Amino acid sequence: MKMSKKKIIIGSSVAVAAVLVGGIATTAYTSAKDTTEVITKETTVERGNLTVGVTESGSVTIGSLEQEVDLGDSSSSSSSTATMMGASTTSSSSSSLEVEEVYVSVGQVVNVGDPILKISDESLAEYRETLEEAVETAQAALDSANVTAKSEQLDATYNYNTNIAEGNVAQAEYDATVASLQAAIDSAQAAVDESAEKIATYNALISSGEDYSAALAEEQANYNSLVAKLSSAQSAYSTGVVSAQEKYDEAMLNYNNASSIYSVETNDIYDDVEDAEDDLEDAKEALLDFNEAIGDGIIYAEYAGTVASLGFSEGDELTSDSTVITLQDTSDVSLTVSVAQEDITAVNIGDTVNIELTAYDDVIYEGVVSSMDTSSSSGSSTVSYDVTVSFTGDTTGIYSGMTGNVTFVTAEVDDILYVSNKAIINEGTVYYVDKQNTDGTVERVEVETGFSDGVNCEIKSGLDEGDTVLIESQVSD
Repeated sequence: MKMSKKKIIIGSSVAVAAVLVGGIATTAYTSAKDTTEVITKETTVERGNLTVGVTESGSVTIGSLEQEVDLGDSSSSSSSTATMMGASTTSSSSSSLEVEEVYVSVGQVVNVGDPILKISDESLAEYRETLEEAVETAQAALDSANVTAKSEQLDATYNYNTNIAEGNVAQAEYDATVASLQAAIDSAQAAVDESAEKIATYNALISSGEDYSAALAEEQANYNSLVAKLSSAQSAYSTGVVSAQEKYDEAMLNYNNASSIYSVETNDIYDDVEDAEDDLEDAKEALLDFNEAIGDGIIYAEYAGTVASLGFSEGDELTSDSTVITLQDTSDVSLTVSVAQEDITAVNIGDTVNIELTAYDDVIYEGVVSSMDTSSSSGSSTVSYDVTVSFTGDTTGIYSGMTGNVTFVTAEVDDILYVSNKAIINEGTVYYVDKQNTDGTVERVEVETGFSDGVNCEIKSGLDEGDTVLIESQVSD
């Protein structure tokens, strides 16, 4: 930030020189009615910039920086893997970190790396042990998931090979089954035919007067049994062919879809492995984050700034992802003002502005227009818009709530000599100042004036930087 000092001395211009005592001289004029006292003040010719613009007032807002701590959550890092293995996780959730000492306080300025608070050694060791156990549990769960997945992979491979093999022999098995069933029928039919021939022979012999009645009766019984066997074989053929066809169709279906079946069976067998790998990675990251964040038991400041608030005090239990400390963000200092509608057209995002704070006389801060509210705020008789300007340089010593003025520059001259308007003496078209020499004498010097911001006036010639000029004012008693 560019910061310049501007000394503004206020008084009325008069053309009376007086004897100086300690930088202030007085001359008294006495009359019957009153006494007029002339007060003379010194001011210095300075070099710098003069600006003219729209000036509005507002108050400072400072952003904040919140530092959180990632402790590596001991209660959740191993929950899924432990559940998978049938283990209890109740012991994990009992681990906590106790704040033993807090090193900073609200309002204190801290730098990056400064210690903020300390965790007790006992709770630190217990918490780390819990995280390490979570890593071991997650590793065991991953090993178990890998064994299960490999077993399921072998089963799927076996089923694929079986489906291919059964498909290759399905037609042969079908044909063999049908042929076997048909052979049974043929064999039964041949036996029936042979028995029928014997019965015919026995009947012919009986007709010729021979006694074969006993043999005929026996063969007749045998024939009936053979006919029953033939009927059974025929029935077995009917059902056997249907069964063989179903077996063939199933074998061919599995054969034709062996790859798809294999894909289905192997599609998600590694899901548990992946979940276990994720859990192991989470457990390792939790331990790593913990060691990085609070490995030695001390939490250090990640930012520099003034402490605005603390999240914990001595004896508290530290929780993960909680705000440990909040600092004022000195890189995010802004001031918001209301600009009347007749002036808002002169304001644009990115414009450079001058900021003067009530707390610091004669100090000008540079800023830039960072945002403009397009919604107006209407009063009883005015319409205005909120404009926020951001400080662009060193903001040391600036606090939230400080009041000040923002000047939106409409005209500016740089690197010029200037003096207070109160020191300029006008006589017609000629301008003078009362210059005080190093020996204490005063001489009137003609000057060439230029740009004025209403408070100070540019001096183009007649004076040098550092010259002392006088401002006179009259006070009546």
